[in-house]
Amino acid sequence: MDLWLVRHGEAIPASVDLACPLSAEGERAVSAVAVSLAGEMGRLDLVAASRKRRARQTAEILGAAAGYPVDRIEETEALSPDASPERFLAFLEENRDKEHILCVGHLPSIARIASFLLPKGDPVNLVFDPASVCRIRLSSLSSGEGELLFSR
Repeated sequence: MDLWLVRHGEAIPASVDLACPLSAEGERAVSAVAVSLAGEMGRLDLVAASRKRRARQTAEILGAAAGYPVDRIEETEALSPDASPERFLAFLEENRDKEHILCVGHLPSIARIASFLLPKGDPVNLVFDPASVCRIRLSSLSSGEGELLFSR
C-alpha cells in the first residue's frame, strides 16, 4: 500500500472564522503542491480527510489534481487532530483492498501516525508544516513496517 500523508494547508484563525477554512495562502500552497505532485501521485484508490473544513478543502485540491472525484472523498475521525495511530491503522485495515491512498489530517495526529508507521531504528525527523506531504510504502499494516519514499 502506498500512503500519502498530508497536513492541511494554512487556515484562517478561529477568531476570524470558527470553521477555520483554508486561507488564500493556504489554498495557494496546497494548489502548488498539487501541481508538483499530480504526476507522482498517479491513480488514487481512496482520498480521505478529517471532518474539519480545512482538511476537506486540502483533500479536494489534491484529489482533483490526481483525477479523483471530489464527491468520493471519505471523511473519517481517524484523521482528526487527536486521532491515535491505532485508530488510523484500523481505518487502513478497513481499506486494505486499496493500494494508493491519500489522507489529509492535522497536527499532532498526522505526525504521530507517520512516526508510528516508520521503523523505530534511526529516527526520521519529519516536519509537518501546513501543506506538508510524505509518502510511505507499507508492506504490512503494522507499526514500524513502513518505508519513507518522499517527504516535503
